[in-house]
Amino acid sequence: MIRLWPRGVAGQLVAVVLVALLLALGAAFAIFSDERQGALEVQQHEQMLGRVVSAVELLAVLPKAQEARLLRSAGTSQLRLSVDARPAIDPVELDGRRSRVERYLLQRLEGLAGDVLVRRAEPPPGVWRPWRPRDDEARGDGRPPHKRTAGLVVTVKLADGRWLNARGVAPSPAAGPARSALLTVLLMAALVGGGAMLVVRRLIAPLRALAVAAERLGRGETVAPLPDSGPEEIRRTTAAFNAMQERLHRFIDDRTRLLAAISHDLRTPITTLRLRAEFVEEEETRARLLATLDEMQRMVEATLAFAGEQASRETTRTVDLAGLLESVVGELADLGAEVRLEPASRLPYPCRATALTRAIRNLVENAVRYGERARIRLTANARGVAVVIDDDGPGIPTDKIEAAFAPFVRLEGSRSPETGGIGLGLAIARTIARAHGGDVTLANRAGGGLAATLSLPPAPP
Repeated sequence: MIRLWPRGVAGQLVAVVLVALLLALGAAFAIFSDERQGALEVQQHEQMLGRVVSAVELLAVLPKAQEARLLRSAGTSQLRLSVDARPAIDPVELDGRRSRVERYLLQRLEGLAGDVLVRRAEPPPGVWRPWRPRDDEARGDGRPPHKRTAGLVVTVKLADGRWLNARGVAPSPAAGPARSALLTVLLMAALVGGGAMLVVRRLIAPLRALAVAAERLGRGETVAPLPDSGPEEIRRTTAAFNAMQERLHRFIDDRTRLLAAISHDLRTPITTLRLRAEFVEEEETRARLLATLDEMQRMVEATLAFAGEQASRETTRTVDLAGLLESVVGELADLGAEVRLEPASRLPYPCRATALTRAIRNLVENAVRYGERARIRLTANARGVAVVIDDDGPGIPTDKIEAAFAPFVRLEGSRSPETGGIGLGLAIARTIARAHGGDVTLANRAGGGLAATLSLPPAPP
């Protein structure tokens, strides 16, 4: 039942409406069926009592030779009359109190009947009654009070001592009205369900657009402001999303421009220090100062390049991830790096290709620099996409894995850019991955070496 229950808002709302409607109509149909059956019983009992009274009056004046013909004429398919020596009801079964029907018959047959006994008969098998009906109050219009029962057994003691026994059979409910009511229920359910589906789908259309926009924003894409539509609550949510997106982009732009400005402004003092370092007479000290300034210069240039890429707002487009990996592997292999890509099927994926290429290249270059070689594999499943890069290096101490992602942090002890870089590769790779809604993680392999995993969320439909 849980699997059959719809998961979407529209399906759940329509399902709740239909279930409530069917329960309400089912209860109404059951009540209607019971009331209809009770009305048929009341009508049958009225006819039965009238025929019993008429039969007693005729038996009092007709000769016995015509009794059989009279009983056949007065009887129906639901009423059987007979004149017997014994009553059909044992007086012992009764509690001795007169019912309303008995008092009514005694009043109508005054002087013609010695006694009257009436007993309710149980409903025949297959007739469902949600409750046992009670006796109606006296009607006061000269007609007999109604007994809401499935059938009656009436026995009247005639003037000659014999008993007129009458047995009424409960009428069976007709199938025609039941089928009509069922068709009415189904028609109403179809109309209400269809109307509810149209209305609900129109109401949740803005929510679907909001979910798609939020997903795209989480991937770092630029989303056009959503139009205000739908109910008031959804309009407020849409307006809040548009305002949040605008503030978020403004915040990122301000920080990027600030970073670029600081890095740019550092060029002047670095150049000034370089000129002054040239006047240092001690050669070893001058060489160290120039090396430090060169390192600072590379940091500034890398920061400016990264800030420029962040400010460019690359357009998202669908690329083949397998082909993108092949291009990265080919470029690095041409430079002499030992890089191998496991065969991978074509995988279209929406991304900012230039930024994602840089993130993957940084991870592969780190694997080659610290682990001699890199093995790349591409996997995809319902949970997302992963690019795993294995190397054969010494790995990273577990307590320093997270610190490796900090900007300008180098775990390699050398200060040489050829062996240790400048410490921005992992930071840039993680920033790009998270801007796509994914992440970059590091883990030491059991057989030695390090595994860097760039994970991405599933491609949107």
